[in-house]
Amino acid sequence: MTLTVIIPAHNDDGPLHRLLRHMRKLQFADRIIVVDDGSEPAIAFEPLTVEVGLPADRVTLLRHDHSRGAGAARNLALQHVTTEYVMFLDADDLPLRELPDLLLDLKGREFDFCIFQHHDNRCSAEGRWGQMPEDRALWRSAGTDIGALSRVSRAAAKHLCQTANYPWNKIYRTDFLREHNIRCTEIAVHNDVELHWRSFLNAKTILASDRFGVIHYVASGQGRLTNRNGPERLQVFTALSRVSAELHARRELDAFTLPFYRFAAGLLGWIGSFIRKDLLDDFTRKAHSFLAAEVPTPVWSYISRHEHNRLPPTQNHLTRVSAAEQPAIPEINHPSSSRQVLLHIGLPKCGSTTIQRYMAAATALHQDHGVCYPQAWRSPDGYRNHLPLAKLQAQQLPKAVAAISAEAEERSCNRIVLSCEHWANAFPNSNLLALYEALKTQLPSWHVRIVAYFRNPYDFVESCYAQYVRAGLFQINRNKFYADGTPSIEKFLSWFEDSRGFPLYSNLGYARMLQAHFPSEILTLRSLEPQDLNLSDMLSDFCSLLDLPSPSITGRRNQRVSNRKLAELEFVQTLTDQNTYARLRQKLLETNFCNSTEHRNQRGTTLHIGTDIASAIAEQIKSEQRDLQAIFTTNIDELCKIRTGAEFQGWARTNLLSAEDHEKLRAFVTLNTSPTAVP
Repeated sequence: MTLTVIIPAHNDDGPLHRLLRHMRKLQFADRIIVVDDGSEPAIAFEPLTVEVGLPADRVTLLRHDHSRGAGAARNLALQHVTTEYVMFLDADDLPLRELPDLLLDLKGREFDFCIFQHHDNRCSAEGRWGQMPEDRALWRSAGTDIGALSRVSRAAAKHLCQTANYPWNKIYRTDFLREHNIRCTEIAVHNDVELHWRSFLNAKTILASDRFGVIHYVASGQGRLTNRNGPERLQVFTALSRVSAELHARRELDAFTLPFYRFAAGLLGWIGSFIRKDLLDDFTRKAHSFLAAEVPTPVWSYISRHEHNRLPPTQNHLTRVSAAEQPAIPEINHPSSSRQVLLHIGLPKCGSTTIQRYMAAATALHQDHGVCYPQAWRSPDGYRNHLPLAKLQAQQLPKAVAAISAEAEERSCNRIVLSCEHWANAFPNSNLLALYEALKTQLPSWHVRIVAYFRNPYDFVESCYAQYVRAGLFQINRNKFYADGTPSIEKFLSWFEDSRGFPLYSNLGYARMLQAHFPSEILTLRSLEPQDLNLSDMLSDFCSLLDLPSPSITGRRNQRVSNRKLAELEFVQTLTDQNTYARLRQKLLETNFCNSTEHRNQRGTTLHIGTDIASAIAEQIKSEQRDLQAIFTTNIDELCKIRTGAEFQGWARTNLLSAEDHEKLRAFVTLNTSPTAVP
């Protein structure tokens, strides 16, 4: 894989030399093309090579006699590229150490362009690392914020295309740009809008990497392009019109219509917020004309109805234009202020209690960050989840959604978190799909996301059966399950597969079930295994999805029941019906039927998997690991780790209850179910 780096420069000697020295250290570019865009004095070739320490045969210096802008400089350099791939850097930016690693990731992959993450120096002032909040939100919405290197689906591309239109956060296949005549607009500012959008419109294969490849510096003052507020800003319509023309000409690009015009309206709103006052009326008139002429009616209707506060210039500024002549200008929310409902659905036995108790305990803290964990339709104690909401009938959901959104509005929150593992536990028979539809209907300007955490199948299977023994799970009928007196984990797994159509130990089965009912772009599927996460634990990872600070506490886990006690609960349910068991369960948990610690935490014959199930899990992991990597937004190495045994015991199992134990438990049931038993 050969790469050329193109660098336009205008009176940037100091930053340019710093950049080139940095590139020499990282050794990731085969060729470097510097375009002197009319610098005074002209950039000299010798310092670029001798002083910086770069071989002269790897560097090309081109020059414009007068400044024509970075877009024209990049276009000139593109004509001289001979390598397979090309990327752009600005003279005042710096590549990071992860950029060479990204190139290694890309080696052997076929793609038209790869977009990667960056650090914006404006975040440093706030003590944060990474992209600006609006770009972070769009990467999360696309499901590509964490997950190494992934292929971008058309649905995900609709989010990523709305990120800041930078030229230096992508690596392009050179022939892709040439085949589609993709160039920068040769204007002073906004020259990268056309390059960015036409790349998304024409690419067949886009890759996204969560590696941070570049530090982007935004300097204060009027010297930098980002800070200009003069007549050059009126050139934005040249770039926007070229992208708009391609959208109108190619009906197959309809998926990008709303994202582009939402972006365009937002960009125009941003310019209107700081352009010089003497230019405001002229700019506003041009903005109105562009939007009225270019935006399709359904898109115009959607934006004007559901987006707000993004275009400060309004009809009030246009005293020379009548209301009849002037259409209503859509007011567009910037992505950083976009409203979001996050539905956390579990999975069961995947840390949900930890999340729920922490979210409830930190309600006041999170409210300051704009996050609402509603009390409406939430359990007031215990797990503090939204089980009351999850149990509602579909016709009752509109009223509940209204109460939840009202609470968020009252607290001035733009993010709502609803959490209950019952939505996944009982799916597809839960009301999750009906709730999603209700949220879309009643909160059309809110973006709904569904978040699910997954666990290594060996642990997941055993933990699920332990939960089933304690209190039931997956709506598997317990009266029928225990009726023949032979409960076991093998039987449980068989009954689950019969009811769902895939093995419980298939993480891909669960993922595909969700994908069959919901758009892929709203699903965020993640491993809870700490080794797969960038942060220290699942709770911190969950908070990061909401831009919340990592918690100072890790949350309280459910009280663990010993394997011996689980065996007792399992056996008692073969002796009685579930109503009686529910009445006896607490007393069973509190009664010590065996003073010995022997077998207390050994692996039980009926409670834990044996060699056959372990082998089946291993084969399942092997068959689905590649597909999981493509759809998960975290690493999955630990999630898909194949195990050879459970600690020192291997897959060995033993009978945890003796015949004497069985007699004690029968006597306990008889005593506590007799007519004279005290409740």
